[in-house]
Amino acid sequence: MRSYEMVVIFKADIEDHKTVSEDAAEIVRGLGAEVEKIDLWGKKRFAYPIDKELEGFYTLYTFKLDPAKVKELERLLTLKSHIVRHMVVSLEER
Repeated sequence: MRSYEMVVIFKADIEDHKTVSEDAAEIVRGLGAEVEKIDLWGKKRFAYPIDKELEGFYTLYTFKLDPAKVKELERLLTLKSHIVRHMVVSLEER
């Protein structure tokens, strides 16, 4: 297992960001990952419009996951309509 960080930007107009943040963590856990930390950064304004949205709710996840499952994680996250953008970064050098 390798350590990763993931930033997810949710749509700003969602009622309960804590619940949708936990739903995204469940997707990660469903792939066999150990979620170490979920950090809610809050609502921030974008530098430019993304899909006609001007702001989003940022959340940082720290977890350990098998490297072979990262592509599946990214695929599952792109299917969620309430996620504007996401980025997964490996914390360990190769």
